[in-house]
Amino acid sequence: MGILTTYLIKRQRRPFLASFKVTYACNLTCRQCPFFKMTSADQDWEQAVQVLDRLRERGNKLVVFEGGEPMLWKSEGRTIHDLVTEARRRFMSVGMTTNGTLPLDAPTDILWVSLDGLRETHNRLRGGEIFDRVIENIRHSSHPKLFAHITINSINANEIPALIEFITPLVRGVTVQFYYPYNRRDDLFLDFDRRADLLEKIIAMKKTGFPILNSIPAMRAMRDNRWKCVDWLVDSANPDGSISQGCYLRGRDDIDCARCGFSPHTEISLAWQGCLPAIQAGNRIFFEK
Repeated sequence: MGILTTYLIKRQRRPFLASFKVTYACNLTCRQCPFFKMTSADQDWEQAVQVLDRLRERGNKLVVFEGGEPMLWKSEGRTIHDLVTEARRRFMSVGMTTNGTLPLDAPTDILWVSLDGLRETHNRLRGGEIFDRVIENIRHSSHPKLFAHITINSINANEIPALIEFITPLVRGVTVQFYYPYNRRDDLFLDFDRRADLLEKIIAMKKTGFPILNSIPAMRAMRDNRWKCVDWLVDSANPDGSISQGCYLRGRDDIDCARCGFSPHTEISLAWQGCLPAIQAGNRIFFEK
């Protein structure tokens, strides 16, 4: 079963997966994102590498670069590509989540492109006419492990099955999560009745062969959020170099577990608790070639 199984068997109480927001800077103003409004000086090259070292020393085996838009980070003539290369020397698997408006050529093990809907809906939520550019970048990318990542909200929920059908031929897999109402902004929050109905449709699509990478137990756990979160498995690093262990929202917003939509936390928590499909999902995402 690979490194994830080995880690779980050893039952080490250390973080396993780190997200590293290298910058809050972004070229979009997405309705569902609070981070482009935040201000913080980015780490320079040496400081960013030091953050990677600290994340490794804390026990993390995986790191995912985020933003803002991580492709915009640069320092002293170096770009995010150079920082990814440093990360791959330190971690067993390196990922990145990008808005897809820039060339999809980062040398990560995994590259997620965020998609919020079909053309009109995606452009509406992202604040610009970018859908066609993103799809062209996906079509022209030679990245070996390109995934689509969909954050579901009250605006795009009805077209998620159609979006999965549309994007499946263009990527290797699809992951989904749910919008969290940052700063108590409830206008995009999807009520749990609609969440449950949609999850059943997504599960049915997975069973028929669509490359949806979320495990079925994790999706079912998210229907009513009655799963037990093992949040210490996750570290979060910020542009100022600070690191927090636990909930993704710690130090970023009020924590309301009843409204959680962060599927990576669901998946890794179930994996820690011995759920075989969740373990398999983690291995498929991070370790399969």
